[in-house]
Amino acid sequence: MITTISKFSLLGIIATHAIVTTAIGEVLPLSSSAKIVASSVRDGFPASHVTDGKVSDASRWLSQPSDTPHLLTFTFPDRHEFAGIHLYSGFGAGDAIVDFHVEFLSNDQWVKVPSCQITGNTSTALRLPFDDTLKVEGNSLRLVISKSKGNIARIKEVVIWPAGADNLPQLKHKVKAAPTPSHDAAEANIAPIYLNQAGFNHAAPKRFTAPTLNDGTPFQILSAEGKDIVYKGTITNHRGDFTDFNPTEKRDWVLVAGGHPSVPFTVATHHFEKITYQLALDFMIDSRHHVGDSRKPARGSYSWRDDHHFGWTLSTLVPMWLSNPSAWQNLPSQVRYEKSDDRNLWGALAPYSKDAPDLVKLIHWGADVIVTKKLEHELLKSELAYFLYAWPWMKQWLPEQNRAAVMAYVNEVWDQPTVSRKYPYDESPADGHNLLALKQKVGSTKGAYPPGFSVEPNLLMHEVCQRAGNPNAERYFQAAFRQVEWMVKHLDWEDPQVTKGQRMSEHRTIPGMAMFLRMHPERAPVGLRDKIKDWARVMVRRSDNMWDFRKLTDEGDWTPSGPKRTQWNEVGNVVGFPACAIAAASVLDQDTNLSKRLGQLVWSHFDNCFGRNPTGRHFSYDAPREIEGVEWGWYSYHKGGIGQLAKSRFVLDGAPKRQHYPYHPEVGNVGWSEGWIQFNTAFNLSLAYLAQHTTKILVTPHGEQLKIQIEGALNLNPKQRERVTVKIEVDGRVQPCVTIEESSPDSGKFTKLIKRPQGDTLKVIYGHGFLRSSTTFRLGSAKATH
Repeated sequence: MITTISKFSLLGIIATHAIVTTAIGEVLPLSSSAKIVASSVRDGFPASHVTDGKVSDASRWLSQPSDTPHLLTFTFPDRHEFAGIHLYSGFGAGDAIVDFHVEFLSNDQWVKVPSCQITGNTSTALRLPFDDTLKVEGNSLRLVISKSKGNIARIKEVVIWPAGADNLPQLKHKVKAAPTPSHDAAEANIAPIYLNQAGFNHAAPKRFTAPTLNDGTPFQILSAEGKDIVYKGTITNHRGDFTDFNPTEKRDWVLVAGGHPSVPFTVATHHFEKITYQLALDFMIDSRHHVGDSRKPARGSYSWRDDHHFGWTLSTLVPMWLSNPSAWQNLPSQVRYEKSDDRNLWGALAPYSKDAPDLVKLIHWGADVIVTKKLEHELLKSELAYFLYAWPWMKQWLPEQNRAAVMAYVNEVWDQPTVSRKYPYDESPADGHNLLALKQKVGSTKGAYPPGFSVEPNLLMHEVCQRAGNPNAERYFQAAFRQVEWMVKHLDWEDPQVTKGQRMSEHRTIPGMAMFLRMHPERAPVGLRDKIKDWARVMVRRSDNMWDFRKLTDEGDWTPSGPKRTQWNEVGNVVGFPACAIAAASVLDQDTNLSKRLGQLVWSHFDNCFGRNPTGRHFSYDAPREIEGVEWGWYSYHKGGIGQLAKSRFVLDGAPKRQHYPYHPEVGNVGWSEGWIQFNTAFNLSLAYLAQHTTKILVTPHGEQLKIQIEGALNLNPKQRERVTVKIEVDGRVQPCVTIEESSPDSGKFTKLIKRPQGDTLKVIYGHGFLRSSTTFRLGSAKATH
């Protein structure tokens, strides 16, 4: 319905639809068709006055005096999504209501609107937009007035606006802005020196942001006790860099600039991995469907709660295992096999050995559910390629029946074009589930259909079939080749929809292209390396800002937005970007400025998650309780939801929204906040690529022996001497594995002497498959080549 109306009569409009617009597209306020009930009324000043379109002392609602809160309830005949209200109160130019809040009725419970909890108000006219932390939707709103002059509520007019406009319209009269809601008061306590609250790794980039300080402002680093300046630097473009600060003392440090001290932080070898590895695993344990910390069945969920078909679980868990197996094997065991009472949920795969590492148990769980439930969606069945690829390095804990069952199901459904069930948020073409077919669609910002998702699975199936001598191996390679060739020709990196616009699923694109080039450099499509380099150039260009944060576009769009006010929560994209940057850098010249800048961006995005962002907060609400060194967690967490993650460990709840950038901490808790399995799997993939990227193996002569030394994220438990197992090859022949024990608890030193073998070359390998690390030593010389 289109209604034409004069702007001057907007306050008196009666609209019976959720959104009513004028001929020029103007959104009009909701109507006085709502039933209005007041907790008390003074004769001559009924509640109906508040929607009569008159802002005057003669047309007010007045309550009776009362020591209890005054209530004014609006009930509409239909449901609406509300954008905010205009509120006129008081007598003349004074006596405004002082303390009040707005509530809406949801599931028979009154819920406070976070942005409309006002204290100390003195303005008689207020514009009160509902913030984006939740969708304010229903058929009832309530104004609750807890403090006013003489304990009498005086309301002249309430104008209720529906969602639909980009912003809540301005007030008709020139008035003061609404007071800052009380829940934002804590922002004043966060110092404007933004860095990774937990700390930094030795030899890794270390940067911070100081939005309020000018170029040339000096900064110093001191011990947390305030003694001795140990480092000095200067701020440029609101950024400071102290990458070369690598102290050996195990203590906390504080950075001071412009009179502002940062939160205390740590600098240590692989400090980041020490404080995140166990938590990353904890989340995957807790959030499992049916057997996690919530046993309530979750709709649209399969192996993990709220995973849908694009949870990217095996495709991120398996890389974690491949890149750093000993570290995950050294962690304490928490997972125990549970037999299903319903064989339609899980159980197609026989149980694992009790002594299997928890990470292997989780990989088994993910594969078991897909095979048991016979999930045919192309994104879900593609995950099984990771299980089969990693089989040789997990089979000591898994029965052969597991491999046979998964392989049989893959052979049955891999090229099947259709599915037999509906999947929420499905963006695959109805007959497009054949994984050997070319995928030419680019999905929406929901992240449910990222370009190139089939590349890695087909490459891995090619390897699986080659190992088995399967004559069909080449068809998987050709499918991956055609897909990458199409991506090289048709993806435009300037279009944000194919990069950051894929949100948490962006990591399905560049890592797959880089994997192809690493695994098959001689057979790669023409232009692949240049295409990856072009991606890196665009990402570097869009990260040229004080946060070292990769923006959505060059035009000032920092994060993706959507048609709803609550879109989008972009956690997964931020924490998944390091995997993309490392993958791209792995196929580029390591000595160029481009690769070095990618290395900075790896850490700036980890840092963004840990507090180097305009809010100064970690993405997890529980971070101060769960993560060593973190003082400020996310504003809120989501109660309920499909994922039921309120009790789970290491939930990544929220990230800064477009309203926060480039620097607006004062807007507080806007946008949607809710943890999601997809966010943590993106983080997990970044951990996997970081492990391979930072692992170093050294082989040096030691008399008649050779000394093997391995450096990496291996020293995770300060109370134990941990172990790492490496593989040895001499002239290509596999030798017995070598186990290296840490020299002492928490030393981080892993060295072992071995007898110098006969032959030309000795190769030491840590990890497995496409994310292994290795070095080659020429036995006739004193040098090793990586």
